[in-house]
Amino acid sequence: MSDQMAALPQAAADHVAARSAPVPLGQKLGYAAGALVDGTSLHPLNIFLLFYVTSVCGLPAGLAGAAIAAGLVVDAVADPLIGSSSDRLKSKWGRRLPFMLAAVPIVALSFTLIFSLPSGLNTTLLFLWLTSLSISLRISVAAFLLPHQALGAELTDNYAERSTIMAMRWAFFMIGGLLGVVLGFGVFFSGPTGLTVRSQYPLFAMTLSVFILVGGLIAARSAYATRGREHEPQSEPVSIRSFLEDIAQVFRSASFRILFFGGALFFIGFGLNTILGLHANTFFWRLTSGQMQLITMAMLGGLLLAAPLAGPILSRLEKRTVLMGGVGSLMVIETAPVLLRLAGLFPFEGDVLAWILTGASLVGGAMLGAAGIATASALADAADEHEFLFGSRREGLYFAGWAFSNKASSAIGTLVAGLALQMMAFPTDLVKEGALSINLPQQTINLLGLAYGPGAGLLSLAAILTFITYRIDRKRHAEIITALREARERKV
Repeated sequence: MSDQMAALPQAAADHVAARSAPVPLGQKLGYAAGALVDGTSLHPLNIFLLFYVTSVCGLPAGLAGAAIAAGLVVDAVADPLIGSSSDRLKSKWGRRLPFMLAAVPIVALSFTLIFSLPSGLNTTLLFLWLTSLSISLRISVAAFLLPHQALGAELTDNYAERSTIMAMRWAFFMIGGLLGVVLGFGVFFSGPTGLTVRSQYPLFAMTLSVFILVGGLIAARSAYATRGREHEPQSEPVSIRSFLEDIAQVFRSASFRILFFGGALFFIGFGLNTILGLHANTFFWRLTSGQMQLITMAMLGGLLLAAPLAGPILSRLEKRTVLMGGVGSLMVIETAPVLLRLAGLFPFEGDVLAWILTGASLVGGAMLGAAGIATASALADAADEHEFLFGSRREGLYFAGWAFSNKASSAIGTLVAGLALQMMAFPTDLVKEGALSINLPQQTINLLGLAYGPGAGLLSLAAILTFITYRIDRKRHAEIITALREARERKV
């Protein structure tokens, strides 16, 4: 055992018995309901926001991409501080609950306002207003999400049960996304011009904010009931010095670095693909609103289907294998149909095309969802390894680091998407240009397809080559947990 293990605080063994006991089903479900906060806000944001602010509100695509990216960048910088503060917080409510309670109402309010942009503002004021709301929404979601994810890693030390908890959280995360898609395409934006009706967007956002508030409050109640399972915070509160030391220590972990940089590569491509999704579906594939709803729901349905599938899959395969397989499936689905279309080998149109893309989205969503669950569970395993190596618990900072990788890279993807639209001279104010019936040059349509598909797919391939070096497996994790328990028992 390393000399660093001696640094384990005396209080580290206080809740070992609680974490060794199975988590009651009600507490698992209550915890998982918190994923409605980020699922109901982030999925609709990624699907509808860029289209809303450019095609409906008339903000130039480059400025829109910059404003949305600004929220992601500021949030990404704030994530490590939120995670470190959560790890070190001492309160009678535990380390995580105070952050969650403070964040939920701000998430709901910011989400409503960002889809209620005032009309009549000039370009500069509209850009500044969107930027401010983007930052507010992203930071408040992070202030809830990161402590909530860290709490999930603390509920149990059991390798298999940890994946089950993450699968339940994933299910509620996807339910939130499905709510956004169903209410968006099916209710508020239905019809051939539904996406261009500005007055529907505030009603859409207010409706989803109700689900955000309900999910957050249920999760807060569960967090209070399970606070006895949390690890004890270090005695020293967060400071500039301790924060920088924590960051440096986390990046000394090879497992964290692999997940961090692999995630960065993946999320740049995924952000590019997601942000350009409405544009590509409308002008490259020429799908109707109903067909887009079907395809998007299939992807979200596949992601939701991953929740019950992840348990059996992860019981047979290592988490690294599931992660790589999910990203690889998405890479094929992003790239193959576009390349085949451009090569003249994918002539399908209308309903036939929609059903083919729907089936591909369903399969890809299920595999990608299993990869997401595997990643969350792997991060918790890596946090155990961190304690073994360095004698400190850093769940919050590990999930913050993953979120930083996600958001900073998604910001790059969003910015690239906005710049790509601008470089290909894509029209911004479609309401004035003739709504969705405008005829675009074929070169613009082809460039849109290449950016949306193969451009994103190449980055997924780079992510796979990074994830292949991850080394924590079932056997290694069991050795780590045994060593940690022995060290804690000697300290009692």
